[in-house]
Amino acid sequence: MPKYICLPTGQRLIENIRDFRRINGFPQVGGAIDGTHIPIVAPRDNPADYYNRKGWYSMVCQAVVDANYCFTNVYVGWPGRVHDARIFSNSDIYRQGENGELFPQHTVNINGTEIPVFLLGDAAYPLKSWLMRPFSDFGNLTYEQKTFNYKHSSTRMVVEGSFGRLKGRWRCLLKRLDVATVRVPYVVCSCCTLHNFCEVHGDGINEQWLNGVVGDQDNVFLANLQN
Repeated sequence: MPKYICLPTGQRLIENIRDFRRINGFPQVGGAIDGTHIPIVAPRDNPADYYNRKGWYSMVCQAVVDANYCFTNVYVGWPGRVHDARIFSNSDIYRQGENGELFPQHTVNINGTEIPVFLLGDAAYPLKSWLMRPFSDFGNLTYEQKTFNYKHSSTRMVVEGSFGRLKGRWRCLLKRLDVATVRVPYVVCSCCTLHNFCEVHGDGINEQWLNGVVGDQDNVFLANLQN
């Protein structure tokens, strides 16, 4: 798996930062992070822990992606009831960030300030020197803060697109995975690895696979469950 799922370094990191900046001008982005729910069979042990707020049993997949829809870090195994922030704080990506190991030193000077490489995360994630989240909006944001949030969101959306492409390509992740709970992480990581292989080698995605998936993939299973 490390051959196809690994954080960018060297020239690959430089190209990734460039590709992220091309989306909407956001500098020094090394990746976008988010989580998604994988539908599973209700486990025999502690099933309530896996019953998520959407009303079904799941396991959470936290992932970091690059600007080209490839997964660079995948962390699977926490029950669906657990909040993204707790999963994040227990992950290797958090430890690496706190220890200054996430990305090599590659700062740029912007208006007199040295800016490091960082991840983009939504409001569920904490603000760190290596992780940028949006400004909390209580109706009093300045124009500059609103502009920041817009550029942040439009750049970060690549992670949602990546989950959509993953589930559109490997549709077993849209349905309930009828495998033992302990095997779910292996299935998900295998799908992420194969997804990256397809993306890297130019095996394009069929746009029809994305119908009803991108941007709302966690609700697809719920819709199927209700029908």
